[in-house]
Amino acid sequence: MPSIEDLRQKQSLPLQAKVLMSKRRIQQWYDHWDGNVYVSFSGGKDSTVLAHLVHEYYPDVPLVFSNTGLEYPEIQSFARKMGAEFVRPKMSFAEVITKYGYPIISKETAEAIRGARTLKKAPKMRGGGSIHHRNGRS
Repeated sequence: MPSIEDLRQKQSLPLQAKVLMSKRRIQQWYDHWDGNVYVSFSGGKDSTVLAHLVHEYYPDVPLVFSNTGLEYPEIQSFARKMGAEFVRPKMSFAEVITKYGYPIISKETAEAIRGARTLKKAPKMRGGGSIHHRNGRS
């Protein structure tokens, strides 16, 4: 896992360098999985930027939007406009709350709790969008 110093160094890079690093990582991921990938698309700024970068090289990579029923109509409309495939979770939000409780406020807090429960190193943070192998493995 990168150190805080590594993260700060990458944050200080010019935008173009960050874009090139991102494109390189996208190409590596795509090649590793022989193109059998998709973009998890939320309709937010992070996944929209990721979708744009991925589609510069690989316009046929699908965008997948998980419609939980809680998304604003405008976000759903934007996802449709972007050509995203809509999927529905197997459990409704109410069923998730009943079974697992309310979600934690932040990813950082949730990951810290998960790490403490499993006594393992907490997993890497992810932004709003992510690219995945189609069988669900990252």
